[in-house]
Amino acid sequence: MKRIFSIIILCVVVLNVLQCNNKESKKVIVAEVNDQKLYEHEFRSLFTEEEWQSATPEEKNQIINDWIEITLLAEEAKKRGLAKKPEVKFNIKYAEKTLLANELLADQLKKVSVDKDAVLDYYNLHRNDYLRDRTFYKIQQFIVPNWTISDSAIALMNRGEAFYTVAKNLGSNYVVKTVGKNDVTPEFWNFLAGMKRWHIRIIEDEGVLKMVQLQDTLEEEQPIPFQEISDSLFNILLEQKREEFLANALDSLEISYKVKIY
Repeated sequence: MKRIFSIIILCVVVLNVLQCNNKESKKVIVAEVNDQKLYEHEFRSLFTEEEWQSATPEEKNQIINDWIEITLLAEEAKKRGLAKKPEVKFNIKYAEKTLLANELLADQLKKVSVDKDAVLDYYNLHRNDYLRDRTFYKIQQFIVPNWTISDSAIALMNRGEAFYTVAKNLGSNYVVKTVGKNDVTPEFWNFLAGMKRWHIRIIEDEGVLKMVQLQDTLEEEQPIPFQEISDSLFNILLEQKREEFLANALDSLEISYKVKIY
């Protein structure tokens, strides 16, 4: 019971401190031009919380200087009577409406969210919209123990000996396979890209000598893996949901308010 009472007292103290800090920030003046004052809480409102935490003293001073310059120019404009011009009055009112509208949108759009399952569903539904051409190489290869034996293997094949027979007699790990770019090392992929069909070449790859023959080059379309474009799809889906939310909100507001276009 004492512990609970202590926690309650602590919460009250913290709230009082926060309220005091908030009241104090409303009293602290950061800059002043004649009777125009920039208070600390107003100054901080020009930043998001993340921007405030990361901003350097120089960047904050620049914002203060910008406020001073704008205030000086605005005061001089009022002094010259520019604020009374009809087009200026309209632009001021329009700017105020724009600011309020943006604040409302920012507040309402916080309710719009997209989860990972929705992004995956969107990807599966539109998979054919995210295709790319991919190259595959069909090869046969075997490992030779050293360069001397590789020279002997080449000589035998030049005399008409079958690739498989030479592999069985002089090498090991004979295999026929189709490989994509992600299946081999970058060096081996570039090696294959430089080969012509049925040509036989030798490469030292991953610490071993490989005798390789290129049998075919295959081109086909495949969907881009979800992991590569998930962030992009998330932004697309979020923007779509925001546009839908905004359209519904505007439809609702047009019913609530009288709208006429002449």
